[in-house]
Amino acid sequence: MMIHKRKTLPLPLLLLFGLLIQLTACAPGDVRQALDNQKPTVTLSDKKLTALDFESADLLFGFKVSNPNPVALSLAGMDYELKLAGHSFVSGNQTRKMRLAASGDSRIELPVSLAFADIYKGLKDMRGKSEVPYELTTALHINVPLLGKMRFPVTTKGVLPLPSLPKVSLKGITLDKLSLTTATLSIQLQVENPNSFNLGLDRLRYDLMVNGQRWASADRRSLGRVKKRQSNTLSLPITLHLVELGSGVYNLLNSSQPLEFSLSGNLNASSANQLIGKFDMPFSSNGRVSLSR
Repeated sequence: MMIHKRKTLPLPLLLLFGLLIQLTACAPGDVRQALDNQKPTVTLSDKKLTALDFESADLLFGFKVSNPNPVALSLAGMDYELKLAGHSFVSGNQTRKMRLAASGDSRIELPVSLAFADIYKGLKDMRGKSEVPYELTTALHINVPLLGKMRFPVTTKGVLPLPSLPKVSLKGITLDKLSLTTATLSIQLQVENPNSFNLGLDRLRYDLMVNGQRWASADRRSLGRVKKRQSNTLSLPITLHLVELGSGVYNLLNSSQPLEFSLSGNLNASSANQLIGKFDMPFSSNGRVSLSR
C-alpha cells in the first residue's frame, strides 16, 4: 500500500494567499487601504562626506526601506539626479538587486563622487566659491506583492564644500642694511587662504632667485595660522654675502631698477577641516618686484 505525502506550499505563498483572502472579504475602499498598507516606505537615514581634498569629494547617502509585508521584497534598481546650484549636474540608473527583509528595515547606500574640475567646467560661476548647494533625488524601484514594481523617490538637500589650495606669493623685498660685504633684507611672502576653514602653517621651504642668482634658500617652521578667507604676510629675514655673489649684486641693490625674481618651494599646512587634515602643497611664481628701502 503506497502512502502519498501531502505537498505543502512555501510559507511566503501561504502568507500571500492569506492576504488575498482578506482582501476579497473587504469593500473596494477597504481593499485600496489594505493595498496601501502593504507598500514599503523609503526614507533618508543619513548622509555624510566621507572624503574631501582639493580635487574631489566623496559623499555617501543611506536610505532605510521599511517593509510591512510578512514576505521579503526585492529591490529592482534605482535612479538618481544630482543638481548643483539648481542645475542638473549628473543623473543615472543602477540595476542593483537586493533582498529587502520581511516585516523589518533594510539599508541601501548610494555613494557619489564629484571632481571639482568637472564642477568648475560645467558651472563657470562656481570658480572661486567656497561651497555649492546641492539637491539629490533618488528613487528606489521595489517589487511589491500584488502591486508590481513601484518607484519610491526621496529628495535631500545640502551644501558641498569646494576647498581651494592656498596661494603663496612674493609681495615685496625690503633692504634693511647694506655694507660693502653683506646686505640684510626682508622678503614678504603672502599666504592667501580662500577657504571657509582656518589653516595652520606648519612648515615652509622656499628658494628665491633674483636676476638669475639664488638669494635665499630656507626652511621655516611654525609660522602661525591664516584665518578663513584671509591672508597673512610673512616677513622673513635673509642675508646676502656680497663677496660670494659679486659686485653686480651690490650695484643692483644701490639702483632703482625692478628685480626679476623666481620663487618656488613647498608648504606643509594643517586644515581645520578634519577630512582634509594635513597636506603638502608645492608652489612657484615669477615676475618683477621693486626693492624697498
